[in-house]
Amino acid sequence: MKNVTLMVTILIGIFLLSGCGQGLSQDAVFNNAKEMVSAAKSGIVEIDYNDFKEKLEKNALRIVIDIREPAEVENGFINQPNADDEIPYPETFTVNIPRGLIEFKIADKEYWDEELWVEMPDKDEEIVLYCKKGGRAALATLALKNLGYKNVKSLKGGYRIWLDPNAPLEEAPKSGGGCG
Repeated sequence: MKNVTLMVTILIGIFLLSGCGQGLSQDAVFNNAKEMVSAAKSGIVEIDYNDFKEKLEKNALRIVIDIREPAEVENGFINQPNADDEIPYPETFTVNIPRGLIEFKIADKEYWDEELWVEMPDKDEEIVLYCKKGGRAALATLALKNLGYKNVKSLKGGYRIWLDPNAPLEEAPKSGGGCG
């Protein structure tokens, strides 16, 4: 806990000196959701498409969490079975835990065992989260990090980039005087 406190103190100092400290403050007020997501992204690790795909291909990733709503997942998801019912990356489990439930369900062993049918990850296991474009996943990744998950990442660009790796990434918000 002391290491986390020290790290947070150092990060706050760096961001205050650079003029971007509002995202780490407990009582920060953001002008919009994009600013909040931008602040969250400054405190997490994002994995890009190529590194993510390489981990899948090398069977180096067991858990991927799709935090979109179930209706969104019905239209497709990462590691979806193909027409022959074959799973492209059979060693990787993609589970759906919506953004609004992630903090409550991530450490609920009964939920993992009885609803997801996958062994619950421990706090040291690498986990990648994704949503449609990356914003919700960034917020959820920060939440899991705050719950003690040490190796949680957000897929940069989300499912949209998975479908089209050449699509442009979302731009950071432009605002007067912030991290824009």
